[in-house]
Amino acid sequence: MNIPNQNKILNFLKDKNLIAASNRGPVEFHKYDDHIEMKRGAGGLVSTLLPLMESLNGVWIASAMTPGDKEMAGKFPDNRVPIPQENPKFWVPFVVVDNERYEWYYSVISNPLLWFVQHYMWNSPYTPNIDDKIHQAWDDGYVYLNQKFAEKVISESKRNDKEPLIMLQDYHLYLCPTFIRKELEDTFLSQFIHIPWPQSEYFSIIPENMKKAIMEGLLANDLLGFHIPRYVTNFLQTCEGYADEVDYEERIVWMDGRATHVRSYPISVDYDGIKKMAYSPEVLEKEKLITEIKGDYFLFYRTDRADLSKNIIRGFQAYDLFLHQHPEYHGKVKFLTTGKPTRQQIREYHNYYYDIIEIIEDINQKYAQDDWKPIEWIFKADYNLVVAAFKNYDCLIVNPIADGMNIVPKEASAVNENDGLLILSEKAGCFEELKEEVIGVNPFDISQTAQAYHQAIKMKETERKERLNNLKDIVSQRTIYHWISEQFEDIEKIKDNK
Repeated sequence: MNIPNQNKILNFLKDKNLIAASNRGPVEFHKYDDHIEMKRGAGGLVSTLLPLMESLNGVWIASAMTPGDKEMAGKFPDNRVPIPQENPKFWVPFVVVDNERYEWYYSVISNPLLWFVQHYMWNSPYTPNIDDKIHQAWDDGYVYLNQKFAEKVISESKRNDKEPLIMLQDYHLYLCPTFIRKELEDTFLSQFIHIPWPQSEYFSIIPENMKKAIMEGLLANDLLGFHIPRYVTNFLQTCEGYADEVDYEERIVWMDGRATHVRSYPISVDYDGIKKMAYSPEVLEKEKLITEIKGDYFLFYRTDRADLSKNIIRGFQAYDLFLHQHPEYHGKVKFLTTGKPTRQQIREYHNYYYDIIEIIEDINQKYAQDDWKPIEWIFKADYNLVVAAFKNYDCLIVNPIADGMNIVPKEASAVNENDGLLILSEKAGCFEELKEEVIGVNPFDISQTAQAYHQAIKMKETERKERLNNLKDIVSQRTIYHWISEQFEDIEKIKDNK
């Protein structure tokens, strides 16, 4: 493990029973005709916590999301799957519930209700409509799953004599601390929220009974983390009216005699890991396709899940405007987009995916020439291909309407070899950290974004090189391991001061 203050961290954790909990786990199982295959979970959270789990024989509680997860969980007592099965390094206790309850929890409450609120995505004159279906989904899905997660956490905390260190993750588990606290009154609880926390007025879209339960749950933690200070401030303001006292200077909220310390920990990437991956045989093989697509064109690139918060359609509307305003670049630029559909069981996501396809096809039909197509799109999950594209783009666009952090700009900057520029939304959590080296845009301003495309093409090579080198310095100096080590340091301080 290449971790800052590694010995200090491991010394702190040596007498701890490390228990992480998140909806999506560090591994997932997929069932085929005659066998089940294990796949490592995606994302920075897995990259950060997995080495610690393996070193400390920790546990990572997660939902059984696939039929393979459920079948594998059923093979072991308490659905507690050893990873690997022979000579296990850590365990994944799966929370297994029937499909209907899980859909209520995940596809009605977590997404879209909470996700849409926290990303400012509801069209308030028309949506959401908080009807009986949503109230039932809350009671029989979200509350139920949070109780089941809490039961697993409590059970795991009693498996040995070590002090439990419980690290809950994200918006799927807002109520979990309340249920844990009833059984483990004095145990240290921490939770990190990976998505934005909105302004208190917007959060009030959520019905009062749900909002009250969420705030009580989050304030049952000893330590609550967000990515950036703005989300901390928004949360503290939301606490007014629920908490007994809110101390903005010390960032402490008091409720029912308990202090919740609220902090910001900007997440980053495994800098050394992704740079090593960039030269793996798998990425080098995918790079042949990227090189073929790029040719002699100036290559714009974006990679996103087809999530409404990613603002993909406005990004292409801006590209359409750019091509209309600058016909001199027809046949000289190309836009590559990669990604994958997501949450297609939810109507809004399903429609958005097909709206993306429609605008891509419209632009290609409008501007294509015999030997030139303005947009190439590859919508499938292939991270090796993404890293290959990171190495070769001339300009990356990341323009979400809201994002907790968004590590794509950091991953891409770490490995780009083409003096690649970054067009970045002012609403991305990483904007404050990177803003001096990017072309910033208001994600709603299509005209400004079109101008940013033109600015990127016209920028001098020396300025492009300087900006990218500065981005590489920023990303290398604060890696994903700083994110986790800072939380451990604060846990130690808070415990010492109790």
